Amino acid sequence: MADNKKKFFLIIKPNDLVLKGINENYQTFFKEELFNENILENNFNILKIFLDENIFKLEKKYKLYVEDINLIIEHKNFITINLSLIKNFQNLLIQKDILKNDLSNIKYSVLKSNADYQLAHMIINRYIVDGNEFLILPEQSNKKNIFIEIKFICLAKNIINNFQTILSKYQISVQNVSSYEYVKSFDTDPDKKDCISVSADKLIQGYNSNEINFIKKYPRNSGLFEKFFRIFN
Repeated sequence: MADNKKKFFLIIKPNDLVLKGINENYQTFFKEELFNENILENNFNILKIFLDENIFKLEKKYKLYVEDINLIIEHKNFITINLSLIKNFQNLLIQKDILKNDLSNIKYSVLKSNADYQLAHMIINRYIVDGNEFLILPEQSNKKNIFIEIKFICLAKNIINNFQTILSKYQISVQNVSSYEYVKSFDTDPDKKDCISVSADKLIQGYNSNEINFIKKYPRNSGLFEKFFRIFN
C-alpha cells in the first residue's frame, strides 16, 4: 500500500548516491548510500544497480510501494539565468495579480528560449521599489516603480529524462527536481547529511517565500497492481 505521510528522496551526486525515506516528523526511517567515482558516467549503470538493490528492499521491508520520488541532483548541466523585470504601478497591493502574470510570462519566455532545459527553481533575489531594496515585496505601497531581479535554475531535459526512464522501471514517478547546490544553501546543519532531504522538502512546501513554485507536472507511471503483488509475494 502507499503511505502519503512518507516521502522519498534520491540524492544524486557525481560520487555519491543516497536513497532516503522520511516521515511526517522529518525523521529518517530508511537510508542507503553508495560512494563511487563514476556514478553519472557509463550510461547510469551504477544508478540502475543501486536502485535494483534498494528499491525492492525498501518496499518489502515497510510493506509499501514508492509511487513518486524527489530528486536532489548535483550536475554540471545545471545552468543559471539571471534577468530583471521593471514595472510601473500605482499601487502594488492592487497590482499583485498583474505581477504574477508577468512572472509567468517571463518563465514561459525563458524556457522557450532554452528549449533543451527544464526549470528547477525560479527565485526572486530582490525587489527595488523607487530606489529602496526589499527582500520581499512590500504589502502596501503607493510607489510607482518596481525593479525585480529574478534567477532561474534549470537542468538539461535529457538528464531528467534519463532519470525518469530509469525510475519508470519501478513504476516510480519523479515528483520534483531540485538543485543540490540550491538546497544546500538552505541546509540548517551542513555537517549532517540527513538535513539535505529535510531542507529540500521544506523548500518544496514553500519555505523560501521568494521562490515561485509553479506546479510541475511529471508523467505518472502505471503498474501499481503489478508492484503491489511483487511486494507481498
